[in-house]
This record gives sequence, C-alpha cells and structure tokens, in this order.
Amino acid sequence: MTCRSLGPEGEVAVRLIVLNDSYEAVMIDRRLLFGPHPAVSDPPLLSSEPRLADTSYEIVVLNPWCLYGRERCFQYDSGTVTFHGYLLREPTDCLLPTGPCDESTLLAGAPPLVVQFDRHSRQARR
Repeated sequence: MTCRSLGPEGEVAVRLIVLNDSYEAVMIDRRLLFGPHPAVSDPPLLSSEPRLADTSYEIVVLNPWCLYGRERCFQYDSGTVTFHGYLLREPTDCLLPTGPCDESTLLAGAPPLVVQFDRHSRQARR
C-alpha cells in the first residue's frame, strides 16, 4: 500500500495494488480484493468492488509483472489511522478490517500502512 497527500484540507489517497511478480499469468477474482480501508471505523467499512451482472467479468487475468488495484481517498481531522488491505483465495462470511477470520482463506495481505493526520497543519504523513 502507498499513500499521497491530495490537497490543502489534509486528504490522502491510499492505494492497494496486487502485483503478479511471476513469469506466468494468474487469475484473480476482483471481488476478493478488500481494501484499502481504515482498521477502525464505526461501523466497520471494507472497501471492495461491487458485483457485476455478468460474473465472467469478475475474473481479472494478470500477465507477468502486471498489476491490479484501487485507490481510495480519506480525510480525518487528526490522529493516527492504520489502513489494511488483503486478497482472499475464496469467499468467506467472516471479514474484519485486518483480514478474514479464517486465515486459510487469505491469499496475500499488504503490510499495514500507518498515516498521521494533523488537523492544524492540514497534512498527512506516513
């Protein structure tokens, strides 16, 4: 995951990327990528893609050294916020901001990204 400041109000854009670093094409289900999202929110909000009417479009083929991901924008007044993201092997009914309840369904997880929001300077720092 990466982040960058967007504007004078302290907004940040957080990116979660899946990289195929192999020499073979791989297929991923875009619905199984969750994040980036904050670790604590009330209620918990997980970033994911909506379902499509034609399920054949849910599968994304990543050729060698290609990537797939998403960017979400966040703004907080102040404090430290930790963002998470992960890719599942298969669907599961129990998801938390930090990952699935059943770790066997986890294919890959991004290292947590900690961002410090400062209301006074209107900036965010990693």
